[in-house]
Formats: sequence, C-alpha cells, structure tokens
Amino acid sequence: MMPPRKPTRLDASAIASLIVTVEGSKAIKDADFAALLGISLPDFYKRIGHKLWILKSPAYYKLSKRYARGRLDSQPALAFTQSGVMMVASILGDDTSLDVGMDIVYALRNRRRDSAHKKRPSRRHSDPAKAARYYEAMARMLQGRLHELLKKMRH
Repeated sequence: MMPPRKPTRLDASAIASLIVTVEGSKAIKDADFAALLGISLPDFYKRIGHKLWILKSPAYYKLSKRYARGRLDSQPALAFTQSGVMMVASILGDDTSLDVGMDIVYALRNRRRDSAHKKRPSRRHSDPAKAARYYEAMARMLQGRLHELLKKMRH
C-alpha cells in the first residue's frame, strides 16, 4: 500500500509574480500555468485536447503579440482567469493539477497591487522616519506623474 501523498503548496509570491492583468481581470499566462504544472506547453495543450471549447470567454483571454515572447508556435497566447484555471485543472484531472490550480486561484484572488499605505500603516505610524520617507516618495511620484501629464497637454 502506498503512503498518502503529502500536499505541497506553491509559494504564493512566486505565483504572484506571474500574474498579469488583462482587461481589468487578474489572469495567468498559459506558458506559466504549464510550467507550474511541470509540463511543457505543447503537452499542456495535448492533455487538454479539444476540451478547450468548454471554456467560455470570461475564463480565458487571448493575449496580444507582446505577451507571446518566447513562443515557438503560431498559436495566440492565452491567459486563464480563476474559473479558467479551475476548469483546466479539472480537465487534466490528477491530484497534482488540482492542488496547483487551487494554489493559483488563491494567489489570483489574494494578490495585491496596492501601496504600502494599505499593507502596513501601523509600522509607518510608529516610526516617523519611515513615514517621512514614504510621504516624500509619494510626493516625488505624484510630481512626476503631473509633469508627464503637463508634457502631454503641451504637445
């Protein structure tokens, strides 16, 4: 009798670095998804087969050419949303795919792109030097954005 497999979770920060935003939705590219599953991209699409038609439009997005860097095939790059990741994991059907799919969905749902203001306000309020550096950096960033907008308006 085989011992039960110990589930190993993927590092959420490693997954978060692979997430792209497409039309306001968080998604993961097909090549990155296949790499997390430990299979090559052609094998990924072979295993999915013709069941990709099950996925409806909000489950995946076709990406533009700028996302297709490094692809050797002529197929358009796809990015899968939360529902697409779970559908593909269920199509693949093994326990590893489902575990990886759950980890990716967790990272897609919980990934933040907010500033440190929302993440750690207590640290900044307790240390006046950190607060001063933070607000100076914010002022420089806003000043730079304002400068860029004014340049665009002049031309």
